[in-house]
Amino acid sequence: MNNELAKAVYAAFEVDPWVNPHRDQIAIDCQGGVVTLTSEVAEISAKRRAPLVARDVAGVTAVDDRLTVKPAETMGDDEILVHLRKMILDDLALAHYDLVTLNHKGEEELWRENPEHPGRIVLHVEDGTVYLEGRARSLCDRRLVEVMAWWVPGSRNVVNDLEVVPPEEDNDDQLKEAIVLVLDIDPFVDHEEILFTCRNGEVTLKGRVPVPEQIKLAEHDCWYIDGVRKVENQLELP
Repeated sequence: MNNELAKAVYAAFEVDPWVNPHRDQIAIDCQGGVVTLTSEVAEISAKRRAPLVARDVAGVTAVDDRLTVKPAETMGDDEILVHLRKMILDDLALAHYDLVTLNHKGEEELWRENPEHPGRIVLHVEDGTVYLEGRARSLCDRRLVEVMAWWVPGSRNVVNDLEVVPPEEDNDDQLKEAIVLVLDIDPFVDHEEILFTCRNGEVTLKGRVPVPEQIKLAEHDCWYIDGVRKVENQLELP
């Protein structure tokens, strides 16, 4: 174990505003330049930021991210799967996708089929981790499905292996498209007076929301989006 490298990673966590290694008791194991992070963190922001911060530490060659997020509710795997399946089936943006779920034996159950479109979403859940596989028709759709998986109150982690076919080049415009869509469909966030900028994966939220709870909810929606590196939350109340 490289104790000096672990100390350097921990020190980087201590000065990052989105990571709280004391509260979350993040375990850092270093084998050579490979850093393994293990903990159940309190918020999605720490889950997203900690691996990014660790990768920027001199001497780190790779990060094994084993962080999970403390779920808002205790839910079994089957219950998580039912919630996510319903969200996908009800969402108009994903209406053309085949939808398949896998049980714990690996057996497929087809919930929707559309032979005219190439999109296919395959879901399974294990120990609170949602696994996404199949083919997404766009980066925005790929990100949307992942956000929906995070929205399920019992989710502890999301592993997104959806392949975008045909491939698309990722950039800030792609992230902006996903942010607009996610804020638009989140029933718990009034987004009419929310403005945002996105540069190099760093999002700044400005404007107003009607109640205090929505300040944090809007920020979390951004963190749930794969590719977001930072969220500066400048939202205010009326």
